[in-house]
Amino acid sequence: MEFESSYFTHPGYVRDLNEDSFFCDDNNSLWVVCDGMGGHNNGNFASRLITDLFDDILFTDSFNTNVELIQNCLVQAHKILQKKVNNSNSNSIMGTTIVLLYIFGNRAICIHCGDSRCYLYKNGLKCLTKDHAKQLNGQKVLTSAINAPNKKLTFEKKSFYIENYDKFLLCSDGLYDFINEDIISYSMKQKNIHKSMDILIKNVLKTKAEDNITAILISRSSK
Repeated sequence: MEFESSYFTHPGYVRDLNEDSFFCDDNNSLWVVCDGMGGHNNGNFASRLITDLFDDILFTDSFNTNVELIQNCLVQAHKILQKKVNNSNSNSIMGTTIVLLYIFGNRAICIHCGDSRCYLYKNGLKCLTKDHAKQLNGQKVLTSAINAPNKKLTFEKKSFYIENYDKFLLCSDGLYDFINEDIISYSMKQKNIHKSMDILIKNVLKTKAEDNITAILISRSSK
């Protein structure tokens, strides 16, 4: 099956810097959204480090081997962040969430760490990821991310089989924090993913949009 994607990113109305980043490779059926954390450009560096590393993957004809290559990129990114923080001689935090979808034939895997999400639309909307976050003193705090100086790297993996008309949405919390899942579901039920994206953009930009926003819609190619 061949797939196509539609993407959107926006800094929102409060922050000057967009610390989100994304990666779209329709040819190899790999899509990634990262939401950087750390401030002072650290989050920007961390999120773009992840997406830049995926540019260098040389995929094989094996699903399992390719998943291993993807995971190696995450391990490499974690090591780079650790080294950068250690060399800075500071108590700075540098990290990023990640949500990733890889499809190979009718097999798929979603890898995530943090609170960026993957939604599946199949006769209705379903969130495939569980947020790694908790509320503390009225604020959301991540319980897991690819970050330094945290020495342990953990991420969740969900493998599954897909059907021809499955659609997917990868997004940072800047999208789902400001529009509800009814709007997301309505957008994803549209036949054309570019029309779906237009609906998401129109609705999220009507809100306060106080965070960076990134979204990728993926569906089987209509060509």
